[in-house]
Amino acid sequence: MKTLVYGLGESGLAAARALLEEDEVVFVADSNDSGQLRNTVSKLGVEGRLGTGPEVLGEDFDRIVASPGIRPRDAVLTAAERTGVPVLSEVALGLDLLGPDLRVAAITGTNGKTTAVDMLRAILAASEVPHAVAGNSWRALTGCLDEVREAGLLLLEVSSFQLHYMEDPGFNVAALLNTRPDHLNWHASFEEYAADKLRIFDGQGPGDLALVSTGDPVGRGATGRLAAETLVVGEGETGVLGGSLVLRGRRIADVGELPFVGPHNYENALFAAAAAERLGIGLDGIREGLLGYRLKPHRMQVVSEHGGVTYVDDSKATNPASVAAALASFEEPVVLILGGSEKETDFAELLPYIERCRAVICQGEAGPRIHEFLEEKGAGMDVFLFLEPDLATAVTRAYKVAHSGDVVLLSPGCASFDQFAGYALRGEAFAGLVAELARAGGRVGR
Repeated sequence: MKTLVYGLGESGLAAARALLEEDEVVFVADSNDSGQLRNTVSKLGVEGRLGTGPEVLGEDFDRIVASPGIRPRDAVLTAAERTGVPVLSEVALGLDLLGPDLRVAAITGTNGKTTAVDMLRAILAASEVPHAVAGNSWRALTGCLDEVREAGLLLLEVSSFQLHYMEDPGFNVAALLNTRPDHLNWHASFEEYAADKLRIFDGQGPGDLALVSTGDPVGRGATGRLAAETLVVGEGETGVLGGSLVLRGRRIADVGELPFVGPHNYENALFAAAAAERLGIGLDGIREGLLGYRLKPHRMQVVSEHGGVTYVDDSKATNPASVAAALASFEEPVVLILGGSEKETDFAELLPYIERCRAVICQGEAGPRIHEFLEEKGAGMDVFLFLEPDLATAVTRAYKVAHSGDVVLLSPGCASFDQFAGYALRGEAFAGLVAELARAGGRVGR
């Protein structure tokens, strides 16, 4: 079989190496061209085309493995669709190479999927159950195939990009946490995005488990046509009931015992608990794992307390729904920092929560559009609205505006690529700017 690996980022390189280890014929390509990419192709020791377009398909491939960053409307992928060349994601390739005997628990959702996978990982670790973790925010699946085979159990975080080119995965446990408008610069429409999210349930049978949220119209609306046993989190005897996390009528823990807060995180924990139970973990093991769990960085992480003001890094919040969830977690007045690189998303979901803010500071590439939208909706009647060019000046503004007892919340609702290579670097910069301002008495970034 001759495979074209299209896109030479982390997942593309992992896919190419995995195929080479299988002694398959591999050809690589990328629409960009640089000295670094040429060196990468040379080190792989395979044929490649850089700066290429649809003409690369003249090599007559049996399939294409597409990197997640490449949109379906890309010229090479649309040409492949016209000519009938199958396209699959790197995750789909990894599952194919691993074979059907592996147990897989897969989780997707607009928000919370990394946290839910991490909670499930913590539960399994507490019960000393061998497992491997891969996908989206973790590592390329094709880069850890031997480890996955040895563990026999895979926890997989999957994005809509990865699911778009995946057919009938047949996961033992599949969870859709929520579906909110996002990545509409990649997907043709919200309907396509939602349909891709629902692919996580394709190929399941009656012996498998499907998990959806009662608060998610997309997942809830699909329950009647799912083949697997279906559990609706937040409905019946699974939810936050009487101040406790309850799974199928059995109490796991009181929310006051948990080392994390917020309704969205309680729901993530319930998804993780339901998945863990299906994987053989008892209630005591689930409880131990959740009580010992700590949120990953850049997710509602307190980075400083200065002058009575708490500074919270929620840089991982890259869409409006995640900002709304963050705002719902606070009773204190919030100075909110919004904005970053443009993803063409609608910020209407924030409007019911704006009254929780003392001020909203819009910044970055998307800042002017968000600021204009909030002004048009009358948000400036209830809160102070500011527009700043970048994160540094936004943090300075927040430092000046915040009162003792307030929370300054970096929850951008946008990607970071206008100023930073990733959300983690943005969060680290936020913490650094706050620390510098505290030392300099508010003079940084003016």
